[in-house]
Amino acid sequence: MHVENSSAEVENKSQESRPDALIDPLDPLDPHDPLSWSTSRKLTILLVVGLWILLGTSNMIIIAPALQIIPVEFHSSFDTSTYLVGGPLLAYGVSSFLWVPLGNRYGIRLVFILGSLAAACMDCWAARTTSFGSLVAARTLASMFYAPPETLAPQLVGDVFHFKDRAKAMTWIGILQASGFSGGPLIGAFIIQNQALGWRWIEWILAIITFGAAVLMIFLLPETQYTRCRRETTTLTRSWKDELRFWPVSGGGPPKEHRSGGIQKPEVMSLLAYAYHSVAHGLATILPYFGHPVIILNTAFFSLTLLVTSYTLVFLLASGVAHKPNSRQTTQSITYLTVYPFSVGNSGLTFIAPLIGTWLAMLFCGVLADRLFTRLTRKEGRKPKPERRLPLLIVTGVVGIGGSLLFGICTQEKCHWVAPLFGSCFVSFCFISSLSISFAYLLDVYEAKMDTVMVIDNGMKNLAAFGISYAIVPWNTSAGYTVPFAVMAVILLVAHLLMALVYFKGEQMRKWSAQHFESARTTHHGDAF
Repeated sequence: MHVENSSAEVENKSQESRPDALIDPLDPLDPHDPLSWSTSRKLTILLVVGLWILLGTSNMIIIAPALQIIPVEFHSSFDTSTYLVGGPLLAYGVSSFLWVPLGNRYGIRLVFILGSLAAACMDCWAARTTSFGSLVAARTLASMFYAPPETLAPQLVGDVFHFKDRAKAMTWIGILQASGFSGGPLIGAFIIQNQALGWRWIEWILAIITFGAAVLMIFLLPETQYTRCRRETTTLTRSWKDELRFWPVSGGGPPKEHRSGGIQKPEVMSLLAYAYHSVAHGLATILPYFGHPVIILNTAFFSLTLLVTSYTLVFLLASGVAHKPNSRQTTQSITYLTVYPFSVGNSGLTFIAPLIGTWLAMLFCGVLADRLFTRLTRKEGRKPKPERRLPLLIVTGVVGIGGSLLFGICTQEKCHWVAPLFGSCFVSFCFISSLSISFAYLLDVYEAKMDTVMVIDNGMKNLAAFGISYAIVPWNTSAGYTVPFAVMAVILLVAHLLMALVYFKGEQMRKWSAQHFESARTTHHGDAF
């Protein structure tokens, strides 16, 4: 495997035992290699990309407290109001199949900046829309343009951060991603509650912040993709202009995905046609990954975990709306508007509980996971097998299952209002920790191809979350709280049992995939395809 530990002694031992790992990922002579950049630059990149991914998940659900108000204003059916959340949720996952080929071909800096500018424009359209259909279209398109970091951010982490720091970086990305789901409704509730603002200001504020994020990325986000073959054609110096340049990979050279599969050169065909065929070839390279057992099981695990988390948050929102369809109040939780006599603003504050669970996951995965893995590296004198990360999922399984049962039972029995908040906190902790561990595992296995793997992972899990959103209202109406959340607990158990299979059989699965799929062969930082 590719050694990325900071200890020279460990690197030497690893290289002696693995002759194929002699390529040093940190070449001090190449300033274009993101692994050689300073810690401050890496943290700046992580902060800017984190803001960008936070805006994307916030956009999907921040409008949810207005699901009663908007149909009244546009004289539309109340049942169609879920399209305002369901459409963006679906677009956020499916559009990944477009952004990864474009990012690999033309660079993620270009994709991120153009995507942010387009998303901000869609937010402006949503703020000024005069019909319900236009609002759904604007929000769905905005979600599509917010989606690039969903799949490209994990690959950015692999390009910029060493093996020993990846779990911390991935946890940061996961925290901000989940903070949008829980923090978005909190902010949206208070904006809508302010009569001087109203729901349209949700979109205006999103547009303003997104334009600001685009400016930050223009000046603070250099291209982070990198291919080693570039060294032969470029100089080993880096100027401030290189930080602002749009190129497929850092330092120039061929794109990460540059094999055209027989496609003609640009001079033979139009640039537009060449770009189309290049992206089509990139999409075709994704298909073989659907046959990798490790990817199938990780995708199923992540999809089921997100399904439970989405149900815990969106279930509450939709249930509250279903019980008060004619109320002018905006709701996030039937629990704190019907079972507990909370005001709209105070019910919004209940989303602080999942936020706390999200940040606790940072301590668990970002600190503990990396320290344990680094200790294993030093002890064994080589990079441990990727499956050694997975035992931490025992903790997430116990906490998540307990949180789901706690929320459902305590709400059904009308316990003190604090009790269900512990449940939502535990479910959020389970989701973020599971996400971070699963992503770090896949990054260890696929390294340079992580972005392609994430297309499948994120696309499928968003389909699962999209589907469950339409079952929430009828199920809640007929079954109450205990039964749905008991089922959610069983789903979490099944999801973690799938990862137990990966822990025990993951190495054999990877070997089988490498024998049957060229895409499953070992890759390293700097590889081009």
